[in-house]
Amino acid sequence: MDAVVFDIKRFAVHDGPGIRSSVFLKGCPLNCLWCHNPEGISPQVQLWYFKGRCLKCRDCVSVCPEGALSFDKTEGLGIDRDLCSDCGACTKVCPTGALSFIGSRMTVDQIVQELLQDRVFYEESGGGITLTGGEPLAQAGAAGEILKRMKSEGISTAVETSLHVPQDVLESIKEVTDFFLCDLKVMNPERHLKVVGADNARIRENLKWLICAGADVLVRIPLIPGFTDSRENLQNIGEFLLTLEKTPPVELMNFNPLAREKFRVLGRHYEPEGADSPFDGEQMKQFRFLFDQMGLQVT
Repeated sequence: MDAVVFDIKRFAVHDGPGIRSSVFLKGCPLNCLWCHNPEGISPQVQLWYFKGRCLKCRDCVSVCPEGALSFDKTEGLGIDRDLCSDCGACTKVCPTGALSFIGSRMTVDQIVQELLQDRVFYEESGGGITLTGGEPLAQAGAAGEILKRMKSEGISTAVETSLHVPQDVLESIKEVTDFFLCDLKVMNPERHLKVVGADNARIRENLKWLICAGADVLVRIPLIPGFTDSRENLQNIGEFLLTLEKTPPVELMNFNPLAREKFRVLGRHYEPEGADSPFDGEQMKQFRFLFDQMGLQVT
């Protein structure tokens, strides 16, 4: 069985307890305007263009069989992504790697063997492996097999998920997943549809199901200026969590503007356009205080 992977991050310390290896699987049913890993949205291997590396040799333009590449003296290389077939001809002639692919196909065996190389670090630190993305459960078959194989090796498993997946997918992996890192972004359904690309009804129901099924859940809330950081939205999230059979702990994830460059490389518009820095310590304290007042546990 194959999976499309865009990164395997070793010695990760922010994707669950202990030292972990995080497998980033491509493909996501959502399309957040601020996505921290926009290279994980498409399920396909994609062409990246790093303008700073380009020598302007134009060899790529001449070899493109689809006519998807063009060159302008002022703007530099142009890519018509509707025409691009990701054939790779341009990457083969690019001398500097200005054109390269993000993502590769790996077998589950290859992924598992790479993860097992760090077994000693998992065991000594209380860590393990985390599947993330993208939405790792968009590749449900491969994700489930990786989790099953790692659990059979006695290694802790975690899944970071948007929860915008069929419930039967969650049911199929629950017994081989030690804990779930679940994102909650926007509680208003209409607003969620506008900025995330889908309604949040499935997300709410899946979180309720996980809690009722006794899963170990951490809710992660990304703090995005102008999108998720309003007092009304955060209070609505807190109130929803308090209605659950068991209230899960919360992690507040500070805004990280580094994704802007990834959007540019992919030829996409980035939002929030005017936000250039994370929230400062005092602002983070205020966010935390809001949840503390509601009686929620903030990790």
